[in-house]
Amino acid sequence: MALGTMSVLGIGSNLSWDNINQMKDNEVKWRVQPITKKMETNLEKQKELTALKTLMTSLNSDFKKLSDFSTYQKRSTSVEGNGVKATAGEGLALQDIKVNVSQLAQNDVNQVGLQYASRDSIFTNKNTSIDFYHNGTNYSIPIKAGTTLSDVAQSITDATNGAVAGIIMKTGGDDPYRLMIQSKDSGKNNKILFGSTLESAATPGGQITEGTLKVTIGGQTIEVALKDIGSKIGNEAKDNAKLILDKINEKVASNQDLKKKVDSGEITIDLSSSGKGLLFNDATGAPIKVETNGVKVKVAEGTTEQESDLGFAKKESDKKDLVTGSKSVASGQLSGKITINDKEIDLSGINGDSTKNAEEVMKKINDTFTNQEVTATIKDGKLILNSKDDKEIKISAEGGKNEVLDSIGLRSGTFTSTKEFLKEMNITNIQKGQNAEFTYNGIKIERDKNKIDDVVSGLSLELTAITEKNKDVIVRVSRDDKEISKIMEEFVKNYNEMYNKIQELVKYDEDTEISGVFNGNSEMRSIVRQLNGIINANDVNGKNLFQFGISMNTSTDKNGKITSNGTLKFDKEKFEKAYKEDPEAAISFFRSTTSSVNGESKEVDGIFTKLRKVMDDLITGEKATLNVLEKSLKDEHKKLDKDKKSTQESIDTRYETMASKWSAYDQLIAKTQKKSEVVSQMIQASMK
Repeated sequence: MALGTMSVLGIGSNLSWDNINQMKDNEVKWRVQPITKKMETNLEKQKELTALKTLMTSLNSDFKKLSDFSTYQKRSTSVEGNGVKATAGEGLALQDIKVNVSQLAQNDVNQVGLQYASRDSIFTNKNTSIDFYHNGTNYSIPIKAGTTLSDVAQSITDATNGAVAGIIMKTGGDDPYRLMIQSKDSGKNNKILFGSTLESAATPGGQITEGTLKVTIGGQTIEVALKDIGSKIGNEAKDNAKLILDKINEKVASNQDLKKKVDSGEITIDLSSSGKGLLFNDATGAPIKVETNGVKVKVAEGTTEQESDLGFAKKESDKKDLVTGSKSVASGQLSGKITINDKEIDLSGINGDSTKNAEEVMKKINDTFTNQEVTATIKDGKLILNSKDDKEIKISAEGGKNEVLDSIGLRSGTFTSTKEFLKEMNITNIQKGQNAEFTYNGIKIERDKNKIDDVVSGLSLELTAITEKNKDVIVRVSRDDKEISKIMEEFVKNYNEMYNKIQELVKYDEDTEISGVFNGNSEMRSIVRQLNGIINANDVNGKNLFQFGISMNTSTDKNGKITSNGTLKFDKEKFEKAYKEDPEAAISFFRSTTSSVNGESKEVDGIFTKLRKVMDDLITGEKATLNVLEKSLKDEHKKLDKDKKSTQESIDTRYETMASKWSAYDQLIAKTQKKSEVVSQMIQASMK
């Protein structure tokens, strides 16, 4: 800091400020700049130490991998044949596995026969619903007249939370768009069953001793005598369900009409999604009924037989009403005429409360259709209309006055049952939901997907195609030696980078007299000595890294003298050959081996376990050598910074004090000079 801007302190002393500033600058140069230089050197050491520790951390990562048992447990797979892909996890036993795929898992895909000009075309001008069963749940998707194709597709997806998707495909032709209804997931439990479905809960476990089960489906009745199914004490629900299903299938096989319907998919008789109950479906939407009579079950020997309904709490498939009023019939005077299936019904003269009016309207409708073509009932105050044989019901009001229909809770339009609409949709199953079926070393296995990871722990299979019946695919599980070779190559590279860095830090060039920031630091030089002492040593069995393709880089001078530059080289081919010859011996050398000392077994660290421990002592933890060095450098920098500030403050204070004193001296000299001049003038005046 400059102490003044004037050229001199004052007229008395004729002393320049520059003289004082020069004195101060010289003292700063002599006392402060050496501290600054030490701080710069300190920061350079911290920077280089951080860079070195980064390299050593990378190298230690290699040591850890090569001393970790899991590294040598990695597996690779190869496949001989087509139709299977495989991956193996760590530690899986080395083996050859025979796989034969007889069936791939598929999701269920159904094509609606109706075709449309665009996605926004009207799907239907009728009021109806699309009903189907999927994985334990019955769905009913309401369809209003005038709903577009895209809206229907979205409604299906939304109602099932994506488990079943409505997808619009452009298939070609004059009306190229079609609706596809397909399951998201594969497997036989993801089949989509349209029409009417009846499913039981779990069949009872134990021995079913007597009783009958009657199933009416496809217009015919199947009766099973339960004492003949072969049920036994100790059976679980799934066992008894399977026995009943097998007996039903025997009956179906002897009934050509039912067998034809089952084979075509019109009728489905199967186990429920849980496998513990029974499931019946009629794709035409026809009703399904079951009847259980006198069913007795013995849970265990010596126990009393119990009655059972075989899990059929509901004995009939759901039957939906064709037309359901949106609200209760209005009270008061009704008026106007409505038309149902071309028959006119006059509402005038009906005048009462809501309940009475509903009963009057119901009576007029039923009196109009004496042949029961249409029947009316009341539920919760609302009109319910159904038709004979599930035929359409057409409703309109005289003059198109919808308020007349609104007064009795109905709306105009054509109403079609799901059963009838199924005929119009002409749904075709173009891909059957089914499980994957394959053999694993001759054992039959079934799964609901093609990616399978639960047959043997650590092995993942992906089935991609059906294989020839008598030609197995061979999945070979072997060691992943390439991964170990890659890590070994990384170790050599990272070691050389670390070694070269250390040489840069501790170097001294006699010609240029340039030295590294850690020249003379014994801790730096000891790093290479400690690591090389292990790298170049033999273990208790006489093995060394040279036998595995790792050696020092050497060169020969003009006199034939061979010298090493301290870095390593890696012979990959030599390593892989040596490792393949005896993997277990190699792993023992790298990780650890068991040695007998005085009759006792003792585990001796392998070479990379030793290297890891040495490196941990150097860089891991607060007490690690280089971490202690790093802390000492930071502490030193803090002290130097403090010393620099205090020294600078001391110099600033001293020279400010000096300048202040010298300014006072200058003023005193000036006053003395003025007094001297006055005296001189008086003397001169007296002498005249």
